Amino acid sequence: MWDRARDIVQILIIPTIVWSFWISRVVEVQRIQIAQGTVELAELKAKINSLEERAGTTKERLAKIETKLEGMQAQLERIERMLERITQEAR
Repeated sequence: MWDRARDIVQILIIPTIVWSFWISRVVEVQRIQIAQGTVELAELKAKINSLEERAGTTKERLAKIETKLEGMQAQLERIERMLERITQEAR
């Protein structure tokens, strides 16, 4: 009777031990992957923040350039009117 009980316990315990080692390995691998993913996520967030700052700076520069171009356009229109008057007076 004891031999039979021992065989049954061995049949149940050995696969259970193997299965628990396998599960613990899978859990550890997933934990490492999550840790790496967390680090990568933090790096990506930092890059996004940097890009957002650069985008803001670029928008500011473009706005300044646009303002200067508008001013130059107004000056060119004045010069054009002056040249037209000079041309008309010369005729």
